[in-house]
Amino acid sequence: MSHHYEKILIAIDGSYESELAFEKGVNIALRNNAELLLTHVIDTRALQSVATFDTYVYEKLEQEAEEVLDDYEKQARDKGLTKIKQVIEFGNPKTLLARDIPDKEKADLIMVGATGLNTFERLLIGSSSEYIMRHAKVDLLVVRDSEKTF
Repeated sequence: MSHHYEKILIAIDGSYESELAFEKGVNIALRNNAELLLTHVIDTRALQSVATFDTYVYEKLEQEAEEVLDDYEKQARDKGLTKIKQVIEFGNPKTLLARDIPDKEKADLIMVGATGLNTFERLLIGSSSEYIMRHAKVDLLVVRDSEKTF
């Protein structure tokens, strides 16, 4: 049984693991003639105490996110993809990536990089990929670095 994906959401957070998810996502999008949704969520939970009323911080983070996504978009276009959309949102990455953005954009596959968190770190701050796995309504592909050993 073969499944055809039409809109692939890739969570880009600047980590090495999200870069791996991007690379794999480009290949899947090419095979499926799918649209690529390059998605970055600016986590406002960490910013609330620092910059409640300072819009400069938010604008700077959004500008940096746009630059990163522009670079990824160029890489995807260089590999032959033509249907690419950038999505930048402010809020809680877990909930936005699990439900809100996929629903709004009608994504049928979510791709995230696996984090390098150990068991204790996951207990303290939680794993985004684990949360998304439990709450997403569509397929989820967690991309791991096969070269790393923990």
